Amino acid sequence: MKSIKNHISFIIPLFILLFSIQFSFMLDRGVKAYEGKVANEYSIVVVSTNPLDEAEIKQTIPQISSMSEIKKDRYIDRLKDDMSKADLVYLKATLPKFYSLKLSKLPSKEELNSISEKIKKFPKIQKVEVFKKTFNKFHQFLKLSKSASYIFTIFIFIISFLLIIKQMEIWSLQHKQRMYIMGLFGAPYWMKSASLYKSVVIDAVISAILVGIVFTFLPTFVDLAKLKTSLGIDLQNFNFAGDTILLILISLAISIISVTTIILRQKDS
Repeated sequence: MKSIKNHISFIIPLFILLFSIQFSFMLDRGVKAYEGKVANEYSIVVVSTNPLDEAEIKQTIPQISSMSEIKKDRYIDRLKDDMSKADLVYLKATLPKFYSLKLSKLPSKEELNSISEKIKKFPKIQKVEVFKKTFNKFHQFLKLSKSASYIFTIFIFIISFLLIIKQMEIWSLQHKQRMYIMGLFGAPYWMKSASLYKSVVIDAVISAILVGIVFTFLPTFVDLAKLKTSLGIDLQNFNFAGDTILLILISLAISIISVTTIILRQKDS
């Protein structure tokens, strides 16, 4: 019973730590996918007196992925009931050209300002519209989401790691006499510590698999599809095989580092 209690005392903080890490991964992936989606939908509108060369624009500004002319016909056709045919022809001939520039990735506020300034340097261009106010609000929201995720993960990591270290100290004290006797008989370090390492490895794997199971069934308990519809951020991006293996590696690394630190500390004291 005592042994089971010790294992549970180690598994719980490790589970919480891995859960926070995986949640941070999931949120980060969702935000990045959302950024990619917005980057595809977001465009810079450019007004030019003459036709623009797409190759020339891309050469100067590599962040631009594509350029397309905005057709004026459908907007001019709306005025056909209010203007004469001759006026419509004149308007169509004298209006400047409008272009929509797509970006390869969502830029930061500084990058957007830099792109805007570079575009304005082209002599043919009259006006550049980057919808800066709306973009800045959106970009601040994304930065806040990422920062909150990272701060949350770091906070949980510190607390969980301290609990893991404390449990390692308890385990090492329970095994101290046995390790001392084995040392008197000349047992090497790995043999004396084998029992501890075996325990943490088993618990580390169990913790990672439990987190994988929770995230697999998370959409059943939380309506992530509704969240995607409301915010546009897709959090259903958990891959059981790949993510669970990564969690197991992280869990093993944390556990082995913890137990090694405690054993070496007691060895030196």
